[in-house]
Amino acid sequence: MFARARKRRTLIVWAVIPLVVGIGIGVLIGGNLQSQSPQNTGASPTSPAVPDQLEYTDMPCDPGSSVLVLHSLEGAMPESEVRVLLDYETMWVKHRESANPALRGQTALLSRRDDVCPVIVPEDTRFTQFVWLGPFPSDTAPALCEALFKVVGKNCIPAQVVR
Repeated sequence: MFARARKRRTLIVWAVIPLVVGIGIGVLIGGNLQSQSPQNTGASPTSPAVPDQLEYTDMPCDPGSSVLVLHSLEGAMPESEVRVLLDYETMWVKHRESANPALRGQTALLSRRDDVCPVIVPEDTRFTQFVWLGPFPSDTAPALCEALFKVVGKNCIPAQVVR
């Protein structure tokens, strides 16, 4: 009976030692990080980084060209989420540019409702921002949706900018 209790205590001790060592290392690391903070050095604290403002682009409306409208956004969407969407779409285009040479060098762009081609503006006034790629020749635009693994008419609308 005493042998079993002794075995249990030994097992518990061997289980607690790594925990104590880990906590000790954490305290040491945490202490080092804290001592390097502006509060302890006497330097004035810096303001938190302000995210970049969204950059809006006028959509080109040249005859014979199309843009790929990827997202129609409501005005209530936070800027941080719009930024993530733009970064994601740009990353995806770079990932898929080998599928179609027309995608090389393209980035996802953002336009306000007033700065898109009139034929693209939906009747629903909730949509105030548009994420798009282009312009591209109208005859190649649908193939670009497929190269991006997007569904034509759903999450990729090859829209002729002038009809």
